[in-house]
Amino acid sequence: MSDQMSTKDQLRAWVSELAPEHRRDLLNILAEDEMAVSCARIEMAADQLRRICRDRNLDWDALDEPERETFLDLLIREDVEATQAGPTPARSLQRAICSHCGRDLTPHDLYRIYFSSRRPSAGFALAKLMVIDADQATAQFPLLSEPEIYIGRLDPHRGIRPEVDLSAYDPSSRVSRKHARIVLRGNQFFIEDLGSANGTTINGQSRLKPQESYALTNGDLIRIGHTTLKFITSQP
Repeated sequence: MSDQMSTKDQLRAWVSELAPEHRRDLLNILAEDEMAVSCARIEMAADQLRRICRDRNLDWDALDEPERETFLDLLIREDVEATQAGPTPARSLQRAICSHCGRDLTPHDLYRIYFSSRRPSAGFALAKLMVIDADQATAQFPLLSEPEIYIGRLDPHRGIRPEVDLSAYDPSSRVSRKHARIVLRGNQFFIEDLGSANGTTINGQSRLKPQESYALTNGDLIRIGHTTLKFITSQP
């Protein structure tokens, strides 16, 4: 085996020999380089977003920061809905290509690069429920980033207005007015039955007990009374 010092050891030895003021200069140069890389990534994301905006007759450079954030939230919502079971992805989203690796950049990628550690605004769609046994195969309910999302039937006389209103897809009235709820904890969706008359069943096997919490995964089938929903998410 060679007794030569590794490159890292050589660098450490060299840095230790530098005068304190020269060591500070070196650290400042490295920090500046890291900032330059970050700025380059942000500009790359902005360039992709300029292309997407042009496809939609918008001017990215004319938008202020809140408008840009809203625009990116809209792209994320569209991307969530454009799944294998949903509509075809928008043409403009397919043009976002990473200049470094050549792979497609998702709106989530662009958001993280452009806004760094900031999260998308509250209210954007993280996932959706799609009614799969209705005449209208595209019937779907986006799940926004809310702490609680109720599933049931509309009853304005009692003030019951669930976010996922299955009235139109429940001709035999098997869905309770307050049938179930979806709870968002972190990035994970959970579903709970609220003591409904006809129950909540997951993937045709597990019937939930009242208040029992079940962690949803992409593709889960949820039977609400006689109505079946598919849970779809783009989250990793």
